[in-house]
Amino acid sequence: MILQLHPVNPDKRKLKEISGNLIDGAVYIFPTDTVYALAADSNSKKGIEKLYVLKEINKNKPLSILCPDISTAASLVEYIPNEAFKLMKRITPGPFTFIFRANRSIPRVSLSNNKNKNIGIRIPENKLLSEFLSVHPGTITTTSVFTNDEYMTDIDDLENIYGNRTEGIIDGGIVKVEMSTVIDFTTDEMILVREGKGAERI
Repeated sequence: MILQLHPVNPDKRKLKEISGNLIDGAVYIFPTDTVYALAADSNSKKGIEKLYVLKEINKNKPLSILCPDISTAASLVEYIPNEAFKLMKRITPGPFTFIFRANRSIPRVSLSNNKNKNIGIRIPENKLLSEFLSVHPGTITTTSVFTNDEYMTDIDDLENIYGNRTEGIIDGGIVKVEMSTVIDFTTDEMILVREGKGAERI
């Protein structure tokens, strides 16, 4: 089912309804700063398991956690080095994935079988997604919509494949395939893992 929400000022009541469904184990597809993503509540074992089934990947594959702000991100990781904090303060929200060592506050289901306990943290710039995170009591865990060796960018294609397999698909129009810039802060030195969208801001 395709859901039409205003991209800048979405209906808060509708966002809260989506939030409640996610908490109950539903999966939605959201537009992000980059591509469309499957999303579940980070604490929902039922929802996270659906993500793996829908994307047809094993549970060793890492997922990303979307946070509303740096403070929330800091509560989920072992520590944010001063260099990382300064960078995040300067470039977030935005199309960046920051890799940190997870702490025990990370919902175990969102780490799955990730033996090294690293987690990707994102603070999205997408206005609709930011508004959603402002009303959702917690974080959401996501993975990009990727099927048949390509990212899905057209809302009608998403509806054809996932319309009956997710609770809803939030229409963000046809998106451009741009991957996030990935920065690893799990060691003492910042490592640019992938140069993607927004890399010029670093």
